[in-house]
Amino acid sequence: MKKHITKIALSALLLGGGYLAGSTIPTLANSFNSEQPGSANDPLVTKSYVDEQIGVLIEEQLAGLDLSTVGTGSSSSLEVVKLQPGQALYPNAGAEVIVRTGKTVALSDSSNGLADVTAAKDILNGEAIENNHLLINPGEGRGLKPHESVDYTIYVMVRGGYTIQ
Repeated sequence: MKKHITKIALSALLLGGGYLAGSTIPTLANSFNSEQPGSANDPLVTKSYVDEQIGVLIEEQLAGLDLSTVGTGSSSSLEVVKLQPGQALYPNAGAEVIVRTGKTVALSDSSNGLADVTAAKDILNGEAIENNHLLINPGEGRGLKPHESVDYTIYVMVRGGYTIQ
């Protein structure tokens, strides 16, 4: 009978010890490395949850944008623009322009002009613009127009917003 009580006591001790170890070890594991993926501080998430949260962020960002840009164009890629005789193209500040065909002149309402990045010079009001040169508009009130002798369509590539007048 003594053997029987010893076996029961030993079984109870092992079961109690197993229960205690089983309930303590996961808690200790989380406290050692709280930044481990899957821990209480860094839970795992599903792809659908991440996609949903990114969608919400994008919608919030788009809601805050003012989509009423001034001018007829605003693009992050180069856009081909046809410029008729008598028209003037005014790129927004920071916009890039490349005159592809025709004879054009710079317009500026200040003492500065368009930045010709290809030739590393400033093109002032009334000066001729060379074709296939990259121009950057450093400020408002600057642009280009076909030379007064031109009676055909000028092709210009523009990256960024612009206005045609």
